[in-house]
This record gives sequence, structure tokens and C-alpha cells, in this order.
Amino acid sequence: MRVLILYETHRGFTLTVARAIRDELAGRGVAATAAPLRTVDVGTVAAADAVIVGTWVKGMIVMGVGPAHGVREAVAALPSLEDRPVAVFCTCDVAPRGTLRTLAGWLDDQGGRALVGRSFRRRKSLRHVPDFVDRTLEAFAASPAEV
Repeated sequence: MRVLILYETHRGFTLTVARAIRDELAGRGVAATAAPLRTVDVGTVAAADAVIVGTWVKGMIVMGVGPAHGVREAVAALPSLEDRPVAVFCTCDVAPRGTLRTLAGWLDDQGGRALVGRSFRRRKSLRHVPDFVDRTLEAFAASPAEV
């Protein structure tokens, strides 16, 4: 299985989480590549069997909370995900509210099948990467892509 991890980062923590996910997958023998969401090329997406997408959370605790500005447009610019399994994650300081659900919906609209999601808070949350990878690989295995 080839997994593509796409991310939108602002201060670097989403990139850190994306790399930790990539490294955890690689440590389990899964071919994984991380790339910025806004600049990934069509061929890289086409070569992936499954996709993981992460974003930082914008907003002020209760006002305007959601995926980072420009993520919706970046997801819409992706080629069709052709029923590939998708996992989503977000990074935040406080609470992501509906960020994961919103991001999953955009990816479903792009032809993916969002199966699992996780938020990572900036403090001590990298310890949750192995659990997220466990859940993601189980979901991907239970729902193979038809590409």
C-alpha cells in the first residue's frame, strides 16, 4: 500500500505531525510520502492507494473554527480521489469543533471515502500518532480502494 499524507501547515506543527505519521507508517513497512496540500502534483496523488490529509485549525475557540483558510480550495483542486480511502487529522490549541467533519466532507465530495479522523493538540500529542496510524491502517484494510 502507498499512502500519501497531505498537509496544510502554518507554524510547522501540522508538518511535524504529518512527518511523524509518515515515519510511523514507514516503520511498519508501509510506503508513505508527505507533501504540501496546495502544491502536490497530480501524479503523486494518482500513485497513492490511500490518502491522509491534515490541516491546522483556524478560529477563536467558538468563532470561525474550522480548517485553515484555503484548504477547501486546495482539496477542490485535487484530482478525483476515485473512491480511495482517506483519513483526516487536524492540529489545534484548544478544540477543533467540526473541523474533522468538515474536512472529511470536502474529501468525500472529491471522490474519497473518509474513514477515520483525529485531532492533535500542540502539547504532547505526538504520542498519539501510533494509535492514529493503527486506526487508520485498520480502516484502510477493512475498506480497500477500488482504483
